[in-house]
Amino acid sequence: MNRRDAALLIAINTLLSLAMVGGVSAWFLRAQKPTFGTLDVAELYRLKESQVAAMLVKRDTSDTERAMAIQRVAAFGGEVSKLIESLPEECGCLVLTRGAVLGTGANLIDLTPDVRRRLGL
Repeated sequence: MNRRDAALLIAINTLLSLAMVGGVSAWFLRAQKPTFGTLDVAELYRLKESQVAAMLVKRDTSDTERAMAIQRVAAFGGEVSKLIESLPEECGCLVLTRGAVLGTGANLIDLTPDVRRRLGL
């Protein structure tokens, strides 16, 4: 091995080492950034309340349909609770109620529209 080959080998090792250190530090910094999700639980309940109220006051709604609507309302709290429990794992974030957040930030995800869609609101 001559000096040229040795210098080339050193240059290649240096470049690879820098690339690896840069990649690991970028991954580490990205992994350390906290991500937060917000959920407006009050909005979900308001939407469900207005949905059921509209059903109950309709003139052509039968008593059976009204009873079914009331049963769905009773089950709604359980659905919301179950969904809220699964959200942190699904989004990979800490979920906060919207009322607890005073500002917005780059790492703040609003989960309300997706949850609203999943609950059929």
